[in-house]
Amino acid sequence: MSEMRQQEMFDDVLSKARELVRAERSAEARRLMERALQKTPENRRLMAALADLHYREQRFREAAALAGAILRRDPNDPRALVLMGNVLCERRKPREALSYFELALKVAETDYLWLRLARCHLDLREPAQALAALGRAETLGGVSRDSLRLQAEAARQSDDSALEKEAFRRALELSPSDPHDFAAFWLPLLQDLPPRRALILSERLRERPAQETNPELIRLEAHLLRRLREPEAAAARERLLQMVGTEGTRHA
Repeated sequence: MSEMRQQEMFDDVLSKARELVRAERSAEARRLMERALQKTPENRRLMAALADLHYREQRFREAAALAGAILRRDPNDPRALVLMGNVLCERRKPREALSYFELALKVAETDYLWLRLARCHLDLREPAQALAALGRAETLGGVSRDSLRLQAEAARQSDDSALEKEAFRRALELSPSDPHDFAAFWLPLLQDLPPRRALILSERLRERPAQETNPELIRLEAHLLRRLREPEAAAARERLLQMVGTEGTRHA
């Protein structure tokens, strides 16, 4: 088979695998790539795609095995370096993960890699290094919810309340106006906080225009109040949530 024909078949496999994943048929996508890899065992792009699928489905051992096989062939393969770093993060080995992300940065600098470095430094309780990495990430890719979430965590590790407030202020500027998108934006930041602080911030967020009856935030507040052992206040939120749902049904 000619090299061009092999490449066409390989591209077809990856295209079909992506379609299967989008259709939530990941098991079929995995089997398709595994069969193709048996025919072309040296194809690093195919190995990386399969390793990435393993990682996304939390089969970290299989993902690491494939990433390691790629790195034995090419120690500077950025996809394999990032995959290995991510697997080590999941295994709670931030120091080892850090070394892989640093190697990947030498190959190609991206804001994503700097965010991963920041995550590792925070896991190692190194907030100053994390903030430096976040600064570089924002220089390359701009401000994002992920960068601000990490900044807020670094601020808490540093006992810097002013920096945390600044992170939340910048997050408000980025917040979408649609209630569902607004909640999706803020829930990860709220979940990083202790229950009482998360409750207070959620209540303040619902003071924003169009967010007063945000169902996701009300639901979170009810959950937090249960955790704080305030059943009457939690029940009031749950009644409000029912009213919001009834009102939404009436207008549908």
